[in-house]
Amino acid sequence: MANTTKRALAAALKKRLTLTTLDKITIQQLVDDAEVSRKTFYYHFQDVYDLLEWLLIDEGKRVLEGNTTADTWQKGLGNVLEYLQNNHTIILNIFRSVQNDVNYLKVHVTKLILPLMERIFDEQPGHERVAAEDREFILKFYSLGVVELVMTWIESGMKPDAETLMRQINKIFSGSMEITIQRCLEG
Repeated sequence: MANTTKRALAAALKKRLTLTTLDKITIQQLVDDAEVSRKTFYYHFQDVYDLLEWLLIDEGKRVLEGNTTADTWQKGLGNVLEYLQNNHTIILNIFRSVQNDVNYLKVHVTKLILPLMERIFDEQPGHERVAAEDREFILKFYSLGVVELVMTWIESGMKPDAETLMRQINKIFSGSMEITIQRCLEG
């Protein structure tokens, strides 16, 4: 029942985000749309941002489901980009309302990308012999690179399309983590 209520509130939030920016959405609008009480809203969420965080995490898990390995990372990242593009208006309305705190959306994009990079790293030959500080640096390097590309892409109005961006990322990224790990192992 709890997830049903949360999903109803999330659907109400998504509907509202197709019409306006996040900062203009009220809890009253959401509870009216979801046909629940304010008390029910506050039972599950502290505020609209808390609901948004739950929504992004919940949908992020579904977008990446089964596509977080070295062999499937392209599909996983492609799914993230496709999700963002398919929800273009919603994402841009989130971005526009938190532009002064651009890190808000960036944190959530990072939450999708970092675990993907960790799994890819952990599947590379020799990864277990890489020093902890090198591992951390490599993960930060690749994650921040992809996250910054995605954030710049969002800011540009998601141009070029997701497929083109994915193709560009793939050209640079494919095989490069394995090479980086081998360089770390060589000294």
